Amino acid sequence: MTSPSVSPLKLRSTLALLMARALTEHFGTEEPPVEVTPSRNLKMGDLACSSAMPLAGVVKKPPVEIAAVMAAAVKGVSQVEKVSVDGPGFLNFTLSNSYLQEVIACMSDSGITGLMPDTGKGRTALVEFVSSNPTGPLTVGHCRQAVLGDAVSGLLESSGWKVEREYYFNDAGKQMERLAQSVAARYMQNAGGQMDIPEGGYKGEYIREWAADLRSLKGDHLSWPEDLAVFRAYGAERAFELIKGDLELLGIKFDRFFPESDLIPHAVNQAIEKLRNENVVYSDSQAPEKLWLKLTEMGRPEDRVIIRDDGTCTYRMPDIAYHLNKFSRNYDLIVDIFGSDHIDTCRDVEAALTRLLGEERVKGVLKTILHQFVTLLRNGEKVKMSTRQGEFVTLRDLVEEVGAPDVVRYIFLTRRAEAHMDFDLASAASDSDDNPVFYVQYAFARISGIFRNTPGVQTILACGEKNAHLLTGERERDLMRLLETIPLRIHAAAEALEPHRITEMLAEVATAFHSFYQHHRVHDPGNKSLTAARLMLCSAVRNSLNDMLRIIGVKAPEKM
Repeated sequence: MTSPSVSPLKLRSTLALLMARALTEHFGTEEPPVEVTPSRNLKMGDLACSSAMPLAGVVKKPPVEIAAVMAAAVKGVSQVEKVSVDGPGFLNFTLSNSYLQEVIACMSDSGITGLMPDTGKGRTALVEFVSSNPTGPLTVGHCRQAVLGDAVSGLLESSGWKVEREYYFNDAGKQMERLAQSVAARYMQNAGGQMDIPEGGYKGEYIREWAADLRSLKGDHLSWPEDLAVFRAYGAERAFELIKGDLELLGIKFDRFFPESDLIPHAVNQAIEKLRNENVVYSDSQAPEKLWLKLTEMGRPEDRVIIRDDGTCTYRMPDIAYHLNKFSRNYDLIVDIFGSDHIDTCRDVEAALTRLLGEERVKGVLKTILHQFVTLLRNGEKVKMSTRQGEFVTLRDLVEEVGAPDVVRYIFLTRRAEAHMDFDLASAASDSDDNPVFYVQYAFARISGIFRNTPGVQTILACGEKNAHLLTGERERDLMRLLETIPLRIHAAAEALEPHRITEMLAEVATAFHSFYQHHRVHDPGNKSLTAARLMLCSAVRNSLNDMLRIIGVKAPEKM
C-alpha cells in the first residue's frame, strides 16, 4: 500500500467542490466559498461544514434548506459513511472505517510523507535566524530563536520547499568596537596596565579567558588603540567559534554564514543611491554628513538616521542592503526571525523595501516572525540575566543543566513564538510525564519495544492491511481519526510558519496511543489477524511520531 484512494486533502477539497457546485445549480448563484473543517464535537462527526449559515442571506433561504442541498451532493462519496444536517444548518460528516483504514495502511507503509501536500515543490525559501552579534556565547534567548528557525525550516521542507538556512554575521558595527575594547581592557589588565571596560562593553568571564589566550599568543606587544584591528578580529573569531559550537550542540547547521562586512561599503552605497533616487533620504545643514530616512512618508511614526555624522551606518542601513541582497537571489519566500525587541527595525526595513521593490513583491515574499523572550525558572524563582554585565545563562549552560538538546528543542516549541515563555528547569530535567518530550518519546519507544518483542513481527505486519477491517474499537477509531488529520495539520502549520503546532500534535498522538495501549492488547497469540491489524496501527503511530519529531529536529529513541 503506497497511498489511499483519496488523500485527506483531496477528500476535503472534493467535498467542498461538490457542495459548491450543487449550490450553484440549485440556487443559481456564483460558486460560493465552502469550507470543510475538523469537527469540534466528535460525537457529531469527524468533519463539519457551517457554510450554509452565511449563505442564507445571499440565496434568501433557510440555512437548513441550504444544508440539505449540500448534504445530498456528497452522499455518493464512498469515504463518507454518513452526512447529517444538525441544529440550525450545520453539516456533519462521519468518515468510513474503510477510508480511515486505507490512510493508516499508508502511514504504516511510508509515514506521513505520502499524504502531505507538496505545495512547496519546485520553490525555494531562505530562512534567516539567530544572527547574533559575535560578541560572546549564545544566550537562552538566542537558543529559542535557533530552535524556532530550524523548526520553521523543517516545516517548510516537509511541504516540499527547498530551504536554505542563513546566519547574518554582524561583524561590522559599534558592538564589535565595544567587544574589541573589552578584550583590550582585559588584555592590558593582565599585562599590569590600566584600561577600563567601555560603557556598554562586555564583562563576562569569557572576555578574561580570551584576553589571557591572546596574551599567550602575542605576548605584551599589543597596545590600544593602535592594535584595534587585532583585538577586534581575535574577539570576533573566538565569539564565532563559540557560536558555531553552541549551534552544533543543538544539532543546528546553517547553509551559509553571511558577513555584514561583505555589504560595506559597496552594497550599502548602492542601497543609499537607490534610496536617493526615490527621494526618501535627507540631511540638514547642521549635520550635513548625517543621513535620515524619510520613514514618516512610508507610514512609520518617525524618520530615522541611517548614516551617522561620522560616516558610520546605523543598524537599519546594512539591514536594508542585506535584504536587497536577499531579494536579488530570487527566493520564492524569505523568512526573517527576530526577537520582539527588533520590531521597530523590522517595520522600518520593510517600509524601505516596499518603497524600493513594490508592495506586492515584498508582501508576497517576505515573512517576519517576532518571538517573545524567555524567563528561566529555577526552584520556582526567576533567574536574573544581563548579557553585558556577564550575568546570563548560555545556551550551553542550559543544555548541560537540562541534560539533553532534545528536551531544550522540544520545550521551546511548546509555545507559539509570540508568547512569552517560562522555561522550568526542574520540569525539563525530569524523567516523568511532567516532561513533555519524555511523554512523546516514550510512546515511540513503547511501540519500538512492542515490535522488538513480537516474534516474526514483519511477517505479521505484512498481513495488517487485509485485516484492517478488524480495527473497530472506540479507541482504535479515535486513533485512526486523529492520524488522518495529521498530514493536513502539518501542512497548515507550514503555511502559517508555526512549529508549535507540531508539539501539540505530538502530544495528542502520544496521549491517544497511550490510551489505546492501556485498553487493548496489541500482540494476541490467539488472534493473529487482530494482532496484524493492531501492529499496523502501531506502525502508523510510530511513523507519524518519527516524522513529526524529525521536522522539529528531535530524536525518536528506540529505547528509554
